[in-house]
Amino acid sequence: MLVRCVRIIDAFGDPVDTYPGMTVGRSYPVLEISYWADAFYVRVVDDEGTDSIWSPEMFETVDGRIPSCWSVALDSDGSLRLAPRPWLRHGFWTDQFSSEPAALAEYEQGRAAVLADLTAD
Repeated sequence: MLVRCVRIIDAFGDPVDTYPGMTVGRSYPVLEISYWADAFYVRVVDDEGTDSIWSPEMFETVDGRIPSCWSVALDSDGSLRLAPRPWLRHGFWTDQFSSEPAALAEYEQGRAAVLADLTAD
């Protein structure tokens, strides 16, 4: 999935003209989509090549193809997530941010798979 930034919204929900890592008019690959009753975000590869989360209100869809490595999780807390399958397991992000080797490997594999799907015909 590929999206184009049409506006920038900062961490407080306010529109801003500029923000590090994001450029209006530029397209970004989507690595993950997460929705909760009180929060909704997309994880994209930003201008600096790092992954960051943003409000989906900032984007319009350029290419709506769903990466073949994505799975969907609907959890009992009402959340809905689309991401590479290993990223959907309970505790994945805690393990990844704690630099657990298995989670770091799963993260890199998932990221690479999503990006590869964008370049495949």
